[in-house]
Amino acid sequence: MKYAPVGDAALTVQFENVISLEVNRAVQSFAAVIERQHLTGVSQLIIAFNSLAVCYDPLKISYSELVHTLQSLESSEFAIPSLQGRTLHVPVVFGDEFGPDLNDVARQSGLSPEDVVQRMTSRSYYVYMVGFIDGLPYCGDLDEPLRLPRRPNPRIKVSKGSVAISGGQTTVYTVDTPGGWHLLGWTPMKLFDAALSQPCALAAGDEVRYISITEEESKHWDEHRQREWDRQWNG
Repeated sequence: MKYAPVGDAALTVQFENVISLEVNRAVQSFAAVIERQHLTGVSQLIIAFNSLAVCYDPLKISYSELVHTLQSLESSEFAIPSLQGRTLHVPVVFGDEFGPDLNDVARQSGLSPEDVVQRMTSRSYYVYMVGFIDGLPYCGDLDEPLRLPRRPNPRIKVSKGSVAISGGQTTVYTVDTPGGWHLLGWTPMKLFDAALSQPCALAAGDEVRYISITEEESKHWDEHRQREWDRQWNG
């Protein structure tokens, strides 16, 4: 592991520079070890694909002291086998106005639109990290035919709730924002709510499973329907 400062109140711990479940779980496990230490001055840990940002108060602990402390924890047994997140089942209406890139993705991947939807809904996707915009999950890994590059021309606006793919990953846009990923569908489910004590529905280590719903179902989605969904799928 390599350490480097990020400004004067954070540092990054760099693991092997690849995107893989093994490396990401090692990052999460090391974060869990640090959390258990309740280190003076450490205020936040931010998990990324293959690195960990450690935010701290430089008036309480210096950079060199923190690096020394973290290095002393490297020998800890931080490969925790029981490290397991939850699976969040997300309702998605695919295609048409909700997924304007579905047909193009099917063409590029050599599949039918129905096959694309079947592949997207046939398995769970691991949440590597949450970031870029509020609560946005980076999930993987897609089946090989669906690993397409970003769109050559990003959209100025992608609607909140859009389900998208790019590279080997999939995500759900949590706010309206510009974006260059391929849009396959849309979910009426909120994955980020700033009014909640825990605003993000997902965290690194969780899994996402897409469940196909009809356009008619999506039109009548409200808080009551969401509670019913959670009881059925996310209880």
